[in-house]
Amino acid sequence: MRLGIIGYGNIGSLISNNLEAVGFLEDNVLNLSNRSFSKIESLDSRINKFESNVDLAKSSDVIFISVKSPDLIEVIEEIAPFIEDETYLVHSSAGISFKDIANVYDGQVSCVIPSISSWPSENNQKSGISIFYHDENVSMENRRNIEGLFSKFSKVITADNYDDLEALTVATSCMPAFIAFATALFAKELERNSNLSYEDIYGYLNETNYSTANLLNQDIFGSDELINKVATKNGITQKGLDYLYNELPLIYNNLIKKLM
Repeated sequence: MRLGIIGYGNIGSLISNNLEAVGFLEDNVLNLSNRSFSKIESLDSRINKFESNVDLAKSSDVIFISVKSPDLIEVIEEIAPFIEDETYLVHSSAGISFKDIANVYDGQVSCVIPSISSWPSENNQKSGISIFYHDENVSMENRRNIEGLFSKFSKVITADNYDDLEALTVATSCMPAFIAFATALFAKELERNSNLSYEDIYGYLNETNYSTANLLNQDIFGSDELINKVATKNGITQKGLDYLYNELPLIYNNLIKKLM
């Protein structure tokens, strides 16, 4: 596979680094371009670096476009006259519809939203989720190949429609930021009300988040069962839960309205 990545920002670098980690460079070609060439020129010598998106496109069979959503159509317009009819485009801009893209490129197009938590561990266990949404004209071969590639470092989920893509994006791509924000904010408030340092509290919370996620992910406990094991009648956990039951539903409802 000759895979080109346009844009070495958060998502482009995530994919490039993951591909390198799972041995993609051993049997495939990875091409990379970025608006600031100095950002990529010192990367692995096996990666082909291009100063021009057009030159990258001419040398790639599959092109992953990882740019800011407002720039996506402009980039596709730039490269479309120089690519083959069978070239397969994949982008990471959930807010841009296939209909919008079809105005400038009528080939095969998919959208993928990888979570920032996607990363292969040392024992080759996968973490995080990559969500795919394919235009109807994408071949089964391209679907299998691109999903298989991402499945090397993450769990792959396919959305059947745009509404599901939005919901899954919130649940998997936005959530790491929300968890990090909530943990940091909680640590700051606990620091203000104790003699413990922020660094210690933050570390304890992260360890608790990790171990709790493992309990739930491995089905050792269901969420209700875990809550019942921790919360006792009239205890501080139950008092906290009573408060959250009253306050969080409205907060979550308003948050989701902002996001979707």
